Formats: sequence, structure tokens, C-alpha cells
Amino acid sequence: MKTISTWWVIVISCFFSTTLIPRLLNAQEHITLNGFKMGIDANNGAILSLSYPATGVILETTPDKAGLLDVAYPVEQFAPMRLASRFSQAQLIREPNSMTIIYNCLGPSRPNFGLPAGKVTAKITIKSAPDGKSVILSCRIENSSVAPIPQIMFPDLWGFKPFDGKEQTQLRLTRGVERPFLGPIGPTQAMPTMPLFFCDRGCKDYPSAGYYGMNALRWIDFGSLKGGLSIFQRNWGTYDVPILRTQRKEADLMSLRLLWEHKTTIEPNQSWESGEFWLTPHRGGWAKGIEVFRDYVEQVNPPHELPKHIRDGLGYQTIWMLQAVETDPNEDAFRFSDIPRVAKDAAEHGIDELQLWGYCNYATLPITVRSELGTKEELANEIYKARQIGVNVGLFNSIQAVRNKYAKRYNVATGTALWTYHPEFIPNFNPSYSKAFDCAIISSENKVWQKDVETTLIDMIDSGMPSIGWDVFDSNANCNGKSELITLISKIREHAREKDPQSTFAGEPYLPGGLERDGVVLDYTWCWVDYVEAGPIMNVLRAPRLNCIVQDSPLMIKKAFCDGLYLNLVPKKPDMPNGTALISDFPQLSRTVKEMAALRKQFLPYFTEGIVLGNSVLCEPVPVFVSAHQFGSKLLIICLNDTSVTQKSKITCDLTLWLPEARKYAVKSYNTAGKLLKTSTWSKSTQWADNTSKLEPLELEFFEIYPTE
Repeated sequence: MKTISTWWVIVISCFFSTTLIPRLLNAQEHITLNGFKMGIDANNGAILSLSYPATGVILETTPDKAGLLDVAYPVEQFAPMRLASRFSQAQLIREPNSMTIIYNCLGPSRPNFGLPAGKVTAKITIKSAPDGKSVILSCRIENSSVAPIPQIMFPDLWGFKPFDGKEQTQLRLTRGVERPFLGPIGPTQAMPTMPLFFCDRGCKDYPSAGYYGMNALRWIDFGSLKGGLSIFQRNWGTYDVPILRTQRKEADLMSLRLLWEHKTTIEPNQSWESGEFWLTPHRGGWAKGIEVFRDYVEQVNPPHELPKHIRDGLGYQTIWMLQAVETDPNEDAFRFSDIPRVAKDAAEHGIDELQLWGYCNYATLPITVRSELGTKEELANEIYKARQIGVNVGLFNSIQAVRNKYAKRYNVATGTALWTYHPEFIPNFNPSYSKAFDCAIISSENKVWQKDVETTLIDMIDSGMPSIGWDVFDSNANCNGKSELITLISKIREHAREKDPQSTFAGEPYLPGGLERDGVVLDYTWCWVDYVEAGPIMNVLRAPRLNCIVQDSPLMIKKAFCDGLYLNLVPKKPDMPNGTALISDFPQLSRTVKEMAALRKQFLPYFTEGIVLGNSVLCEPVPVFVSAHQFGSKLLIICLNDTSVTQKSKITCDLTLWLPEARKYAVKSYNTAGKLLKTSTWSKSTQWADNTSKLEPLELEFFEIYPTE
């Protein structure tokens, strides 16, 4: 009876505090922090408006459609129950540079259903950041009820507007960009047997997935070339990476909800803290908004020194020597004796790193080479010859999954077939009937496995093969929040560098938050990624270098070059897998790679010491591909005609956003071969403008700008 009476007290108090207390209609508190104006509902504490001089109103909504905090609170009578700021009565405490919003009892979405005994309280702080640019949001939730909270949405911001039009207002993530206001609302996905009627409408999810997801780092920018709002969470390297979600409603297509979902459970009598979310309003494109995030990353993630050829190089080449399930030595694409020939061909194209796939018996420990291709001693000798040519050779290994016959050794359950490929399979990839590669997945915390990995990799290094590639880099944390794999690989890398200071380590980061942790040991990535807009990642991270797989497309090669992505060239023979041919086998590919290698060398400091700005350097959109790099007090703007028609484009740039203000600026333009076309001065205004030459499809033009007075 005591529990029931307590329950009624809590229900009645929450009901009255959130429902029956008279409210002032449209009561709103305004607070301006570091130039960022915020409107906050005086009753429920939710955010009603956000505005900044460069953008005008960026968010605007009404109290019933306003957000800040939202949690799941399923009860027996109503499983979808929510507790949220918009259903609650808030206490606002205002101070000179902050506002505190207190919820003594978060209100329910359905007040006509009973709630578990106890209550859920929250405290949200909004304050000026010490950088003089940003505003900090943080949240603490106390679950003083008898029921768990299985999901948290914070920040939960409703009402973003297309302030620069539907076409130009963008949501930029670290590995891609969306135009969220374009197109109708419809289901985002459907199972084959599930009618579309039951699928989510207007919602998009952006989970973290290493280099494979758009939400690769916990930063976003909502805006345009005019200005915008960058938001990031200061929780670098932790494993509780929130999922970003967006939502539009059919009733208001021009309103966007942005929310960060934390998949954690707050048990009864437990608390949860969000950490700090920094909101940075800004002029100009996303590269201005990301500056605060970059400063933070440099503090918490000092980059390791890359091998010189990885830092400076245009890219690497992958060859697939023999398919894993192939046993006929006459079916190889390359043998160990071919490595110097491949290296010579790569070097002639400015490529100085090779990755060998199919050189070993995969999913086995210790690592053993394919006898069909040669001996271990022959492999080491041919790698030495390649290094004499000027090409380093890495060996790509897959040992996170091991054949089932080894499962007993590691005390794990046997598994099913994984990642099986052969041109004669139907289908070629992962046919359901094949058991040729039944494997068990080994946790990187497995001590026996760790010892076997260390033993076999140290043996490879001591045998003259110090450069390593790693398939499916599983840098999960142990119970102490540390990655044992990172610790293990750091030890192995130290040994490799003792043998060869320019040895390399490549890998496939795929876990949530992987790029935040794996750059400690990874020099470059080997991921199945075509060209993607990854400028924001490269803006804040110098290691690892991010790869871009290219089979033979000159356009993809040139786009990757413009941004500074690390090419992974995988030319192929007809009807054969990627990585079975030489670069020189394809004249157009060969010519393009040579051209881009020479151009990278010509403008190298912009790529190795500069900052990637992408197309955010522009004042107005243009019909061609643009990517820029800032190096000290110099700016390099690269224009690529990625269309099928010959055209000129007018390029405009507010120089004060990227360069020291000056009375005069020197402007040099170069053609697609890197030849100087003209030198001029600009003194008309701080907004520079010029026309490109008449560019043919795939033609480039470079503008180098720097102050002279």
C-alpha cells in the first residue's frame, strides 16, 4: 500500500506541475551568449529559437513542438511513453553567462496513464564557452523512480529552418552531406515482406561506423556557404557514441528536428551525464564552424608521425595475388616473383606503397604464406627488391576471424562462412551453400589470441616484412574502457619501427568511434570506400590518411586528389576481381595517376601541412567541383570540371575568413598540368572573384592567393 500511495503522490504532483499550473501564453526568455541568441520557453524550458547575425533565424518553433530533452519511459499500459521537456514544468535560473533549466519532475507524453513510483529529474545547463564563440549544453538526469530509462535524446532540437533556401541549406556530417529539406517525406526503408505503411517516415539515422558511416566523428554542421551552426560532443574516444537522427513531419516539411540518441539505460536510483555539447555559430561554410572542434581534437588526440611516403604520397596500390579458396597455382594473378615488376610499374606512376591481398592462408594463426605463390623466404626477398625500387610493401592479414578448427584453442564457439569470394561461385560473393571459410570471431580481448598475434607478427617483422595491413580492426574496449588491441598493436608497431622507421600499418576501422581511437596506430585506412566527401575528417585528423578505392575512373582520381584522399588503386583484368592488373595496363588510368602525382608534389605543403577547407571556401555555389586548402597565410583553390560540358565558372571567396586581412593579395593561376597561367593582384575588396578558364570536362585550374601588403 505504501508503494501505491507513493505512486499516486508522484503522479498527482507531476500532473499538476506539468498540466494544471496556469501558464503565460508565449512566455519566452531570451539569452544571448557569445553573440548567439536563444529563445527559451519560460514554462517548459525547451528551445524556441536560435539566431545569429550571419544566418538570421536558424531555428524557430512553438512550445508544443519545441525540444531539449526526451527519454523513453515504457510502462505496462503504454509502451511508447516518453518523458520530455515539452511535457514538463521547468524552473529557469538565469546568471550573467549561463542559464540553468531544472526539471523537478519530467512530465509524461500521456498523463492519463499511471507511472511507476518515484520520479525522473533533470538539470540542463546552457553557458558561454571560454573560446568566446560557442555555447555549451550539458545535461544530468537522476532516475529516482523504480523503472529504468532505456533511451535518451539529448540535445533534442526541433524547428531548424532552411534559412538559405532548400537547395543551399545543408546538413554536413564528417563523411558526407545531406540536403534535408529537398524531396517529399516517405519511408526510409522497408523489409521485403513488410509494407511501406509500417516503416519510419521522415526519419533518418546516422550511426557511427568508423570510416563507413557518414557520422564518422561526433561533429555536424547545419548551414550553407552563408553561415551555419556546428555542434559536437566533447567525449573523444569514448565508446558511448550517440546516434544522430533527423526528422521531418508531413504537417511541416520546412521544419527539421535534430536529435542525438544515447543508447544507454539509466537504472533506478542511477544518474547519467551527457558531457558537453558545443554549439558554434559561424560565418562562411562548414570549415569555419569546425575550427573549435579541430582545436579540441588537437588537444586530446595529438597525431603520430606518419611515414614520410604515406604523408607525401598520392596513394597506394592493392594487388590480389590469389583468391582465398583457389588451390590451382595456375590461377594466380601474381606470384611473389612478380612483386618487383608490380613495384616498378607503381613507382613509374608515383605510387610508392603496395598492399598484398591473398598472399597468405587467411583466418589462420600463425600466418602462413600461400605455397602456390612461393616460400616465406622468397616473399621477404621480393619485398626487399621492391624497397630498393622505392616501393614499400605491406601484407594484408585477416586474423580477427579464424577457421573453425582453431576455435577450441581460443575457447570460442564455431561460426559460419564469412566473406567468401571466387569468380566461379554463384553468386561470386558469399554463396549460401559454401562452407569453405567457416570461421569463428575472436574478441581482441582473448589472451591466447593476443599472444598468437604478437608471436606471428613479430616473426614477420623479424623476417624482413615490417609493414602490416589489418582486416576488420576491432578496437573494442575492455571493462576498464581501454582497447587491448590498440595496446597490443602499439607494442608491435614499436618493434616494427625499430627494424624500419618507415614501416607502415594499415587497417579497416569500422566500429563506432573507431577513427577517434585507431589513428593512434593506423597510418592509413583500407576500407571499401569509393570517393566520399570526407573533408571535415581530414580537416581535424592527419592520421590515419583516408583511402578512396579507384578501379579506373579518372574523375574519382581527380576528386580524391583535390581533397587529399589517399588513393587505393585496384585495376582489374576483364571478368576478374579488383587488384589483378597493373596500372600501366590502362592508358587513361596511367596518364591520370601520373598527372595527379606530379601535381601533388608541386603543391605538396598545402596537402601535408595545410588545412582542408573543401568547397566551404566559396561565397556562392558553382557548377563545378571545388576544393581548397589553407597553408599558413596562403590559400589554394582547386577547380575541377566534373561535368560533361565545357564551361567557365565564377569563383568568389571572402578572403578575410581564411587569410590575414591585407590591402593587396597576389593571385596566381595554374592550368591542369600545373603550368603558371598568369599572376595578378587583387585589391578591390576582401571578397575576391575571378573566372576560371574555359575548362574542358575533367580539366583542372588552380588559384593560389596570399597577401602581399
